[in-house]
Amino acid sequence: MREFALAGLLLVCVAYFAYGDLRDADAQARPWMNTVILPNEVAGLGWVVLNTQERTVFATDIFSGEMMMGHTLREGTVGGDWAIIPDVVQRMNDVQYKIYGASDAKQAHEYAVKYGAKYVWVPKRMVFAGYEWKWPASVFGDTNYFKRVFDNEGVSVYEVL
Repeated sequence: MREFALAGLLLVCVAYFAYGDLRDADAQARPWMNTVILPNEVAGLGWVVLNTQERTVFATDIFSGEMMMGHTLREGTVGGDWAIIPDVVQRMNDVQYKIYGASDAKQAHEYAVKYGAKYVWVPKRMVFAGYEWKWPASVFGDTNYFKRVFDNEGVSVYEVL
């Protein structure tokens, strides 16, 4: 009887940890399984075409950058052919953690300027710039460093001042 109790306890422990692993795997995979670019982000490209010049640089995550470069002839800090640029790993890190994950507006501004971004594309979804899915920081409303020039239910665009 004791062996059955130990086997049952072992089974409960294995199930508990397996459930935790399943939740973690689900949380990491979910952004990849859903539509990444929101319909209103695509609609926001109209504003980009009408209000910016070709080759204008936007701070973007990978998916926004690829969408923007493919449809508007604008450039993203990451996305598209970003993998062939010098120091791409550092660039991905900076965009992920110093712009979209910035601790304050000054830091986000400093790194946007470092990469020549005239605008920051801030989607209303999680962003992925090479390391992990994260919600964009809420630092872009600081009018000392950024000016919101476009907003719809899918994306806000901030001019880098």
